[in-house]
Amino acid sequence: DSIEILSNQGVRIEPYHKSHVKLALVDQLDTSDNSEFRLSFDFRTTSPDGVLFYGRSKNPRELIGLVLNGGDLIYKIQCPSLHADILLPTKNNSRLNDGTWHKIAYSIKYRPYDTKGYIEIDGHSSIKRYIVSCGALTTLIMGGHSEEDKGHIANLENLPGHFEGCIRNVYVPVPLRYPPKYYAVSVCE
Repeated sequence: DSIEILSNQGVRIEPYHKSHVKLALVDQLDTSDNSEFRLSFDFRTTSPDGVLFYGRSKNPRELIGLVLNGGDLIYKIQCPSLHADILLPTKNNSRLNDGTWHKIAYSIKYRPYDTKGYIEIDGHSSIKRYIVSCGALTTLIMGGHSEEDKGHIANLENLPGHFEGCIRNVYVPVPLRYPPKYYAVSVCE
């Protein structure tokens, strides 16, 4: 059975630090021209902690990520103008490690002097918009962290626990440089 994170079948991220999926994105439009970056995916887990995804730009010190911490969703921003960990509200303040499927829709709208990130959880959109000054994302890591990023992602490496669960229907409207690369994952049941 072939593994495919871009399909409805999905990928099971195993409880090992090496378990993750890497998506390398084709260099995007210049971020100064009102372009938009979008990412959406579904996930299901019972583990309270772990990295859902993080994105890197060409600058190794920049990253944007979503992590679970105690079942809550934390938006991590490490950009030139802002370093922040932001707790994202969910519908009825429910925990996201309840073993059911949840849908995340994330977008960055690049505008001159006003680039903002938007996050929707299960169709529930947070009113807040978050200023993002990182360059265009060139790599996405789903469900863990890549060994080659060690040392650049201190605030992700030191998280308690590891995401263990399924990720499916990953959608990025940007072409991939090559098919997704899978590390220590299995087919999602």
